Amino acid sequence: MVEIQSQPVQLAEKVPLDVEPVRGWIEVEVRGPDGKVVQRGKCEMRSFLNNLLRIFEGLMKAIGGAALTYSGTVASTTVIAPDGTSKTVWTEWYAPDTATSYFYAGGTPMALKAGDNDDSYGIIVGSGTISVALDQYSLASKISHGTSAGQLDYDPMTVEDLGLDTSVSPPVYRFRFIRTFKNLSGGSININEVGLAARSYWKDYVYIRQDVKYLIARDVLPATYTVPNGGSATVVVVVEVVLG
Repeated sequence: MVEIQSQPVQLAEKVPLDVEPVRGWIEVEVRGPDGKVVQRGKCEMRSFLNNLLRIFEGLMKAIGGAALTYSGTVASTTVIAPDGTSKTVWTEWYAPDTATSYFYAGGTPMALKAGDNDDSYGIIVGSGTISVALDQYSLASKISHGTSAGQLDYDPMTVEDLGLDTSVSPPVYRFRFIRTFKNLSGGSININEVGLAARSYWKDYVYIRQDVKYLIARDVLPATYTVPNGGSATVVVVVEVVLG
């Protein structure tokens, strides 16, 4: 087994006033075709992008308390989609008028719990190594879902609320995201970068009104993780919000 050791991650210790309010870490575990661990590592996550800040802005612009009368979107923001185009993301939405019978409506501005085989959002991985920049909107070289050469089979996302930890100072609130990628491609595949992509999705009784995917985080890993054919890689992203 090859053990990858990166810089130790110091979490939730006594920190100065300029502490990052949102931070986290990434764990990667690679298993061979026999299920045995062949590579494992952990590194600090320092990669939140401008798209996430734009979403926060849009959420804070929302009025809230919307009645069930159709008024279209109330609050919105702009993100950059993976193809480089500018997209409007709604951060508040009123349902259609109940008199039309089309009153079943709803959605979310920032979903992460992607389903099986969906590589458009949730944890995504790539083979690129270019440095991280705040204005990035896509992975440098995304590994797409599939079983052909150079592809990984994306499992469904797991999203966990780890809750408040008051045993540390300052206290932190943590969330954990988990996804496994199986290699059925016929050859080894290298993972060098990890991203978090979100989905803005709104629909009513009749139409899907909006479906936009956008990258909110990207990290270049300190080591290459090589997934052998028949093996798998499990990526865990833990995000913590520092309180106080």
